[in-house]
Amino acid sequence: MVRCVLKGGVPLVAAGLLVGCAEQRFRLGFESDTQVPTVDIVKSAGDTIDVQRTGKISFTVRARDNLGIKSIAISLRGGLLLDTTVTFTSATTSIDLVVDLPQGVNSTVGGVITITATVTDGNNNTASDTDSLFVVNLRALTVVLLSPTVGSVTSPDKQLPIRVLAAQQAGIQRVGWQAIGVVNASDSAFYALPDTVNLLDTLTIPTATPPGTFIMFGFAVDSAGRRVVSTSVTVTVQLVVTDTIPPVVTFTVPQRAEVRDSIAVRAKDPSGIVSVGWIALDISGAQIGGNTTAFSGTLTDVTVMDNLSLGLTAVQLPALVVLKAFATDAAGNTDSARTDTLRTAPVLADSITVVHGLTKPLPAGGHVVDAIYNRNNNRVYLTNFDLNRVEVFDVTDTSFKDAMPVGSRPWGIALWPRDTLGANGDTVVVANSGGTDLSIVDVTLGRERRRHALPNFIIQSVEVEITNDQVVPPAVELKVTEFDFSDRPQYLAMTCRVTAGTTCSATDIMAVYSTAPTQAQQGAFPLRGTMRWENLTSAAPESHFWWEQAEKLPSPDNDTIRVIVDRGPVVGSDVLLEASCGRTVNMLELGFADSTFTRNSGNFARALIGEGGTGKEPALEFARAIAYNVNAGKTVTVCPTINLAGVPFAGREEIDNGISPGIRVRDFIVNTAIPVRSIGVNFNGLTNLFRADSVYVFDEALRLRGIIGASGVNAGMDLNFNHAFTAGTGGTPGTSGGTLDPNDRLSFTASTDPQIDVFDTYFWGRVASIAIRDPVIGPLRVARLGSGEQFLIGVTARGVVTVRIPAITNLYPANRWSGSQ
Repeated sequence: MVRCVLKGGVPLVAAGLLVGCAEQRFRLGFESDTQVPTVDIVKSAGDTIDVQRTGKISFTVRARDNLGIKSIAISLRGGLLLDTTVTFTSATTSIDLVVDLPQGVNSTVGGVITITATVTDGNNNTASDTDSLFVVNLRALTVVLLSPTVGSVTSPDKQLPIRVLAAQQAGIQRVGWQAIGVVNASDSAFYALPDTVNLLDTLTIPTATPPGTFIMFGFAVDSAGRRVVSTSVTVTVQLVVTDTIPPVVTFTVPQRAEVRDSIAVRAKDPSGIVSVGWIALDISGAQIGGNTTAFSGTLTDVTVMDNLSLGLTAVQLPALVVLKAFATDAAGNTDSARTDTLRTAPVLADSITVVHGLTKPLPAGGHVVDAIYNRNNNRVYLTNFDLNRVEVFDVTDTSFKDAMPVGSRPWGIALWPRDTLGANGDTVVVANSGGTDLSIVDVTLGRERRRHALPNFIIQSVEVEITNDQVVPPAVELKVTEFDFSDRPQYLAMTCRVTAGTTCSATDIMAVYSTAPTQAQQGAFPLRGTMRWENLTSAAPESHFWWEQAEKLPSPDNDTIRVIVDRGPVVGSDVLLEASCGRTVNMLELGFADSTFTRNSGNFARALIGEGGTGKEPALEFARAIAYNVNAGKTVTVCPTINLAGVPFAGREEIDNGISPGIRVRDFIVNTAIPVRSIGVNFNGLTNLFRADSVYVFDEALRLRGIIGASGVNAGMDLNFNHAFTAGTGGTPGTSGGTLDPNDRLSFTASTDPQIDVFDTYFWGRVASIAIRDPVIGPLRVARLGSGEQFLIGVTARGVVTVRIPAITNLYPANRWSGSQ
């Protein structure tokens, strides 16, 4: 494979390609070559490219010839204009030319880019291939001609609908269209710099227009005066004398559709369209949906978008549904289409599958990292990493509300605790992974209250080395190795301490968070983050760096550590663990891989930590789990003064008793190179799920209780909202005693298939599967309405899906063993 990186201006690009793609000389002599070469455009980076993430536009040109390729000409049109030719000075019969177009952070390239690659062999035989990419870039001026579409027909005195969509973050001042050919016309409108314009217009075909074709394209001008055109569409003009041909009817709908998905019915006929409609029938033949829309007959190409709104309940899903679309032209001719979009007789023989859920795209795009459900107002809050904001999704009316701006690159999100009965405030806390603070957001006001600055931690390894053992006493030297952990917050959990009863102490609201590793991390910690907690409400600053999970007995392989917290020039620094206390750790176990998941229990008394990702060094490739009980408190001890190589050390140690000790962390069954992909914790923190190669079920002491056979890379996972079981106890009549409802002993796990699998967390078996349209690829959360009804909220490639959980009867209500002892 040959890789050619295109950068700079076109002449430099061409010159670079000339140098980079030479291999060997052409063979001399004369050969009669009539065989045409082959060329294909391979979209190696996919159909859609987000240049703000990738930093480049990439595709591959694959060319083949029996004797030798002389040149490859590449032409880009639309959102990026470029013409360049790669010339080969040697006999190359086969090549995969990787084209990379670097884009800087201020790139304005975006929208549809049409690629044409033309290959020429040594005898000047040529072949071409054309394809397109869609480039996502909020800074780009993008223009799309939505109507007319490919294959449009019209006739004199008829009307052609036009729709041009333009978008640009800095504002649009003009949008229009132009027709060139047997019809020559144009029109445009000026705007007060909105970021999006949807221009709707109509073109009336003149009476004297001869039969033939014309090309139509849309265009837009942004606030800087930059003009961009859309891809063009060819429209055919036909003369209508006596029309006996029915309209051409097609429709599009997902083969795997939701009850409220959209159906688009398109009808075209040179006589004009007077009606367009569709019907939906269940497998018994009963009609469960449909609609008909009337038109004046002047439009020759019509598309109708309808909501399916099928009359199906959650109990009836998934279901097979038969669809038929039809249209009538101005001459009275009628035709219909089936789900395969072919023109046929009106035979209803094809079907789609209708599944659970309702999917809504993110209002302005972006990338969701984490989500949390607030039952106070029945809303889901989702961190949009790309747009530096929190999306607000209302479960009641399944719509997005106004987003809330937060800090840089929001990642983890959690609710503000009120008590250990599960009550939370109307405040969410967001980890800003692009900075070193937490956003405290009032969701009632829809804005931040404040940002809580997080401290920097410095960890020192303190040891004494003998430099001369030939003297008495031996000469020694103090050696201090320092590690600066200035990482940014990533995943987040919220806990609280209680002084009496169940109400959270107003001065003890604690954020437990993992950090995002950095490339420049020192020494043995490249790309390793850490775990910390921070008190968000104490009068005096209170922070803790997690070292307890790494503690080991003193040995030559372990290090005595000193922990220093630095809160900046105003507050200053403090020693939280002095070297004189003699605490020794395995230094490698202080670091955590990217990404380390953090979730709190529903009662805010516990937190769960699952190490995701792996490090570059084999010695660092392990995955760990840690449990945290905030109410175990911490022990503060003043340590005696010791003298190390003539340097006195005196101070205190702060030990958090709620962090799982090292012996339990190292006992974790997935203490291997397999990363944790997601975690789940129930209401009381006594059932903990870790998803790796399977789902491992642990109790609060991190003892393995069972394995759920849910494989695949999909990460989303959560437990029933009412799940209050202990992992090692069935908790229902017949399962070691108990009065809990077995239908609450369920977990929900995203699948690589478009479904959510439901498992029992005591007998480990699958109870049911909930079919949805698209696989969940991001967070999956369970929500409970005031009525007690539960919903699943997940992130898919197409947006946020809400799924009304149907009534599920647990197949394992009691202990399956019924013998006697």
